[in-house]
Amino acid sequence: MLEIIDPGPQTSVQDVGRQGTIVLGIPPSGAQDAFSLRAGNLLVGNPTGGPLLLRRDPGAAGLEILLGGFKARALADLVVAITGAQVGVTVDGVTVPQWRAFLLRKESVLALGMSKAGARAYLAVHGGVEVPPYLGSRATHMRGQFGGLEGRTLRKGDRLPIGAAQADPGALIGRRLAPKHIPTLAQPWRVRVVAGPEEDIFTSESVDAFYATEWKLNPKSDRTGMRFIGPALSFKPGRPRYLIDDAGQDPSNITIDPGAPVGTIQVPSGVEPIVLGVDSPTIGGYARIATVITTDMGAVGQARPFERVRFARTAYDDAVAAIRAQDAVIAESSVLG
Repeated sequence: MLEIIDPGPQTSVQDVGRQGTIVLGIPPSGAQDAFSLRAGNLLVGNPTGGPLLLRRDPGAAGLEILLGGFKARALADLVVAITGAQVGVTVDGVTVPQWRAFLLRKESVLALGMSKAGARAYLAVHGGVEVPPYLGSRATHMRGQFGGLEGRTLRKGDRLPIGAAQADPGALIGRRLAPKHIPTLAQPWRVRVVAGPEEDIFTSESVDAFYATEWKLNPKSDRTGMRFIGPALSFKPGRPRYLIDDAGQDPSNITIDPGAPVGTIQVPSGVEPIVLGVDSPTIGGYARIATVITTDMGAVGQARPFERVRFARTAYDDAVAAIRAQDAVIAESSVLG
């Protein structure tokens, strides 16, 4: 069991997320940076799950820790790993490395400093966080108040049950991810996208500006949507036939609210593109200029307020190749020690 001493700004229980619930209007939730959580689970000997586009396994649940400032006490010997944002990890005041499995002894205190790079750190623990699953996943959707621990962020005094050991803890200690596979956490963040269904209703100048701009993350961003500050984008005069008057007079409105998968970039009124996050609505009625590819949602999730982000166009086939390549990294061949 793990006792929360200080949850920091926001900490929640997350796995890779739900699959098959979008038809019910329920988003996948899960880790905003799924690669970091999966890598942590790999190091501590847990099921890694995902990516959900390739398989239906959400993997073991861990903790997503926003901006650091987290502290917890082990109530039993636990094998853990911290991945994701650079947060400065200590155990009883002694520094320990990230991206490496280590033993957290009973009554020891694990502390994460405030983030120096990246926004979200992940705590994986051998056995996984054993909160009750909801619709096949332990991921927390805070606004929906379901999943995780009572559908909410963690509080001081919470005690999290940990699943039974599935391997010899001694064999897990010291496992680390090969350095070449550890993501670089630096701005400007390069985020690859494929063209959106309504790219054609934006002026060519606005499409060019979308890709040429170094956008800044609006601090009014969360797991539902990440807004980006930059130039206003404009629309072509007139309205295509599928944008009839029932959609409203705003040129960014489209007639029927279509599906809006995670990563969809909507541009309401041409102002501040919004990248839909893992807790986002499953439909939306605004023009979609692009969609972030699955592998690069981790970069979006690691950007901190006012950090710079550049969107780069990529082809669909390249996006598929990227997710398969990233998935191949979550394998024993990537582990050292």
